[in-house]
Amino acid sequence: MTLLLLVPPARRDLPSLDLRVACIVHSYSSKGGAMNGLVFQIAGGALLMVGCAHSNSAGRAEVQTVPAGASSQTASQVLLDKSLVSHFRERAMDYMKLHDKLQSRGRRQNQGDDVVENKISQQALAMRIRAARHDARPGDLFTREIALALRRALNPELRGTAALGTRKSIREDAPATFVLAVNADYPPGAPRPSMPGNVLSILPALPKGLEYRIVDTHLLLMDTEANIIVDYILDVMCKAC
Repeated sequence: MTLLLLVPPARRDLPSLDLRVACIVHSYSSKGGAMNGLVFQIAGGALLMVGCAHSNSAGRAEVQTVPAGASSQTASQVLLDKSLVSHFRERAMDYMKLHDKLQSRGRRQNQGDDVVENKISQQALAMRIRAARHDARPGDLFTREIALALRRALNPELRGTAALGTRKSIREDAPATFVLAVNADYPPGAPRPSMPGNVLSILPALPKGLEYRIVDTHLLLMDTEANIIVDYILDVMCKAC
Protein backbone atom coordinates (compact mmCIF):
# COMPACT_ATOMS: atom_id res chain seq x y z
CA MET A 1 0.00 0.00 0.00
CA THR A 2 1.21 3.47 -0.82
CA LEU A 3 -0.15 6.50 1.02
CA LEU A 4 0.47 9.97 -0.39
CA LEU A 5 -0.52 13.05 1.58
CA LEU A 6 -0.65 16.19 -0.53
CA VAL A 7 -0.48 19.29 1.66
CA PRO A 8 -1.54 22.53 -0.07
CA PRO A 9 0.81 25.46 0.57
CA ALA A 10 -0.27 27.97 3.19
CA ARG A 11 -1.33 31.39 2.04
CA ARG A 12 1.39 33.99 2.50
CA ASP A 13 -1.00 36.37 4.25
CA LEU A 14 -1.86 33.88 7.00
CA PRO A 15 0.64 33.55 9.84
CA SER A 16 -0.65 30.19 11.02
CA LEU A 17 0.10 26.90 9.32
CA ASP A 18 -2.50 25.77 6.85
CA LEU A 19 -3.36 22.31 8.08
CA ARG A 20 -5.61 21.37 5.24
CA VAL A 21 -4.60 18.00 3.94
CA ALA A 22 -5.81 16.05 0.96
CA CYS A 23 -5.17 12.36 1.25
CA ILE A 24 -4.87 10.11 -1.74
CA VAL A 25 -4.70 6.43 -0.94
CA HIS A 26 -3.57 4.02 -3.57
CA SER A 27 -4.02 0.34 -2.88
CA TYR A 28 -2.10 -2.17 -4.91
CA SER A 29 -2.23 -5.93 -5.03
CA SER A 30 0.76 -7.75 -3.57
CA LYS A 31 1.58 -9.53 -6.81
CA GLY A 32 0.76 -7.70 -9.97
CA GLY A 33 0.79 -4.15 -8.64
CA ALA A 34 -2.62 -3.52 -10.23
CA MET A 35 -4.70 -0.85 -8.60
CA ASN A 36 -7.57 -2.31 -6.64
CA GLY A 37 -9.18 0.81 -5.31
CA LEU A 38 -8.93 4.53 -4.96
CA VAL A 39 -10.25 6.38 -1.95
CA PHE A 40 -10.34 10.13 -1.63
CA GLN A 41 -10.65 11.71 1.81
CA ILE A 42 -10.85 15.42 2.45
CA ALA A 43 -9.87 16.71 5.92
CA GLY A 44 -10.56 20.05 7.47
CA GLY A 45 -12.59 21.49 4.59
CA ALA A 46 -9.73 21.04 2.10
CA LEU A 47 -10.46 20.92 -1.59
CA LEU A 48 -9.08 17.94 -3.47
CA MET A 49 -7.59 19.16 -6.71
CA VAL A 50 -6.52 16.66 -9.34
CA GLY A 51 -4.29 17.59 -12.24
CA CYS A 52 -1.36 19.90 -12.78
CA ALA A 53 -0.98 23.43 -13.98
CA HIS A 54 -0.22 24.07 -17.60
CA SER A 55 0.89 27.36 -19.01
CA ASN A 56 -0.64 28.93 -22.06
CA SER A 57 1.44 30.36 -24.84
CA ALA A 58 2.27 33.55 -22.92
CA GLY A 59 5.58 33.32 -21.08
CA ARG A 60 6.39 29.95 -22.63
CA ALA A 61 9.85 28.68 -21.70
CA GLU A 62 12.23 28.07 -24.54
CA VAL A 63 13.39 24.52 -25.21
CA GLN A 64 15.91 23.71 -27.92
CA THR A 65 15.80 20.25 -29.41
CA VAL A 66 18.79 18.35 -30.75
CA PRO A 67 19.32 18.82 -34.52
CA ALA A 68 17.77 16.25 -36.83
CA GLY A 69 21.20 14.92 -37.80
CA ALA A 70 22.12 13.96 -34.25
CA SER A 71 22.95 10.35 -33.45
CA SER A 72 20.26 8.02 -32.13
CA GLN A 73 21.96 8.01 -28.73
CA THR A 74 21.31 11.74 -28.27
CA ALA A 75 18.16 12.13 -30.35
CA SER A 76 15.92 12.01 -27.28
CA GLN A 77 18.00 14.55 -25.35
CA VAL A 78 16.69 18.09 -24.89
CA LEU A 79 18.85 21.14 -24.26
CA LEU A 80 17.37 23.44 -21.66
CA ASP A 81 17.54 27.17 -22.20
CA LYS A 82 20.78 28.37 -20.64
CA SER A 83 19.16 31.41 -19.07
CA LEU A 84 16.51 29.28 -17.33
CA VAL A 85 19.14 26.90 -16.02
CA SER A 86 21.35 29.76 -14.83
CA HIS A 87 18.52 31.43 -12.92
CA PHE A 88 17.45 28.12 -11.37
CA ARG A 89 20.99 27.42 -10.21
CA GLU A 90 21.20 30.90 -8.69
CA ARG A 91 18.07 30.16 -6.64
CA ALA A 92 19.53 26.81 -5.59
CA MET A 93 22.77 28.49 -4.52
CA ASP A 94 20.83 31.13 -2.57
CA TYR A 95 19.02 28.36 -0.71
CA MET A 96 22.30 26.65 0.18
CA LYS A 97 23.72 29.97 1.45
CA LEU A 98 20.75 30.14 3.81
CA HIS A 99 21.28 26.48 4.73
CA ASP A 100 24.96 27.06 5.57
CA LYS A 101 24.17 30.18 7.59
CA LEU A 102 21.59 28.32 9.68
CA GLN A 103 23.82 25.25 9.97
CA SER A 104 26.59 27.37 11.50
CA ARG A 105 24.31 28.11 14.46
CA GLY A 106 24.21 24.48 15.55
CA ARG A 107 26.19 21.28 15.65
CA ARG A 108 26.87 19.79 12.23
CA GLN A 109 25.93 16.16 11.71
CA ASN A 110 28.52 13.39 11.42
CA GLN A 111 30.99 15.22 13.68
CA GLY A 112 30.51 12.34 16.07
CA ASP A 113 29.42 8.73 15.98
CA ASP A 114 26.36 9.24 18.16
CA VAL A 115 23.35 8.44 15.97
CA VAL A 116 20.92 10.09 18.39
CA GLU A 117 22.90 13.34 18.50
CA ASN A 118 23.16 13.39 14.71
CA LYS A 119 19.40 12.95 14.44
CA ILE A 120 18.80 15.78 16.90
CA SER A 121 21.17 18.00 14.90
CA GLN A 122 19.32 17.17 11.69
CA GLN A 123 15.94 17.96 13.20
CA ALA A 124 17.23 21.20 14.73
CA LEU A 125 18.58 22.32 11.34
CA ALA A 126 15.27 21.45 9.69
CA MET A 127 13.40 23.53 12.28
CA ARG A 128 15.64 26.54 11.68
CA ILE A 129 15.17 26.25 7.91
CA ARG A 130 11.38 26.00 8.28
CA ALA A 131 11.35 29.10 10.46
CA ALA A 132 13.48 31.05 7.98
CA ARG A 133 11.34 29.82 5.04
CA HIS A 134 7.97 29.98 6.81
CA ASP A 135 6.31 31.45 3.71
CA ALA A 136 7.98 29.10 1.20
CA ARG A 137 5.69 27.53 -1.37
CA PRO A 138 5.93 25.35 -4.51
CA GLY A 139 7.53 27.24 -7.37
CA ASP A 140 9.98 29.28 -5.30
CA LEU A 141 12.89 27.41 -6.90
CA PHE A 142 11.07 25.49 -9.64
CA THR A 143 9.46 28.54 -11.24
CA ARG A 144 6.72 28.03 -13.83
CA GLU A 145 9.18 28.57 -16.69
CA ILE A 146 11.79 26.05 -15.54
CA ALA A 147 9.07 23.58 -14.49
CA LEU A 148 7.51 23.65 -17.98
CA ALA A 149 10.89 23.25 -19.63
CA LEU A 150 11.81 20.31 -17.38
CA ARG A 151 8.48 18.59 -18.03
CA ARG A 152 9.09 18.74 -21.78
CA ALA A 153 12.68 17.62 -21.41
CA LEU A 154 11.79 14.68 -19.15
CA ASN A 155 8.78 13.44 -21.16
CA PRO A 156 10.80 11.12 -23.47
CA GLU A 157 12.57 9.56 -20.47
CA LEU A 158 9.62 9.15 -18.10
CA ARG A 159 6.53 8.64 -20.26
CA GLY A 160 5.44 6.05 -22.80
CA THR A 161 6.34 2.39 -23.26
CA ALA A 162 9.99 3.20 -24.02
CA ALA A 163 10.38 4.59 -20.49
CA LEU A 164 8.89 1.54 -18.75
CA GLY A 165 12.25 0.35 -17.42
CA THR A 166 13.13 3.79 -16.06
CA ARG A 167 9.81 4.13 -14.25
CA LYS A 168 10.15 0.66 -12.77
CA SER A 169 13.62 1.35 -11.37
CA ILE A 170 12.40 4.59 -9.75
CA ARG A 171 9.36 2.97 -8.15
CA GLU A 172 11.26 0.04 -6.67
CA ASP A 173 12.61 2.16 -3.81
CA ALA A 174 9.56 4.37 -3.25
CA PRO A 175 8.61 5.03 0.41
CA ALA A 176 5.32 3.52 1.57
CA THR A 177 4.03 6.75 3.13
CA PHE A 178 4.90 10.24 2.00
CA VAL A 179 3.81 13.81 2.82
CA LEU A 180 4.27 16.10 -0.18
CA ALA A 181 4.79 19.67 1.02
CA VAL A 182 7.51 22.29 0.91
CA ASN A 183 9.56 22.11 4.14
CA ALA A 184 8.10 18.67 4.98
CA ASP A 185 10.37 15.89 6.21
CA TYR A 186 11.29 13.03 3.95
CA PRO A 187 10.14 9.87 5.78
CA PRO A 188 12.89 9.04 8.32
CA GLY A 189 14.66 5.82 7.44
CA ALA A 190 12.72 5.40 4.19
CA PRO A 191 14.66 4.50 1.04
CA ARG A 192 15.33 7.24 -1.48
CA PRO A 193 14.42 6.21 -5.02
CA SER A 194 17.42 5.97 -7.30
CA MET A 195 17.69 8.53 -10.10
CA PRO A 196 18.57 6.89 -13.42
CA GLY A 197 21.46 8.42 -15.32
CA ASN A 198 19.33 9.28 -18.35
CA VAL A 199 17.09 11.41 -16.11
CA LEU A 200 19.92 13.08 -14.20
CA SER A 201 21.68 13.98 -17.45
CA ILE A 202 18.72 16.25 -18.34
CA LEU A 203 18.31 17.97 -14.98
CA PRO A 204 20.41 21.05 -14.11
CA ALA A 205 23.45 20.42 -11.89
CA LEU A 206 22.90 21.14 -8.20
CA PRO A 207 25.17 22.52 -5.47
CA LYS A 208 26.38 20.06 -2.86
CA GLY A 209 23.68 19.39 -0.29
CA LEU A 210 20.75 19.29 -2.73
CA GLU A 211 19.50 16.25 -4.61
CA TYR A 212 16.71 15.31 -7.00
CA ARG A 213 14.33 12.46 -6.25
CA ILE A 214 11.16 11.23 -7.93
CA VAL A 215 8.53 9.92 -5.50
CA ASP A 216 5.19 8.62 -6.76
CA THR A 217 5.06 10.76 -9.92
CA HIS A 218 6.58 13.98 -8.57
CA LEU A 219 10.05 15.50 -8.91
CA LEU A 220 11.47 16.61 -5.55
CA LEU A 221 14.32 18.92 -4.69
CA MET A 222 15.69 17.71 -1.36
CA ASP A 223 18.00 19.13 1.26
CA THR A 224 19.84 15.93 2.18
CA GLU A 225 21.41 17.19 5.41
CA ALA A 226 18.17 18.61 6.83
CA ASN A 227 16.16 15.79 5.20
CA ILE A 228 13.43 18.17 4.00
CA ILE A 229 11.71 18.95 0.71
CA VAL A 230 12.83 22.31 -0.66
CA ASP A 231 10.52 22.38 -3.71
CA TYR A 232 8.76 20.01 -6.10
CA ILE A 233 7.12 19.67 -9.52
CA LEU A 234 3.93 17.62 -9.70
CA ASP A 235 3.41 14.72 -12.12
CA VAL A 236 6.59 14.66 -14.17
CA MET A 237 6.11 10.89 -14.54
CA CYS A 238 2.95 9.08 -15.55
CA LYS A 239 1.38 6.71 -13.05
CA ALA A 240 0.09 4.08 -15.45
CA CYS A 241 1.31 4.37 -19.02
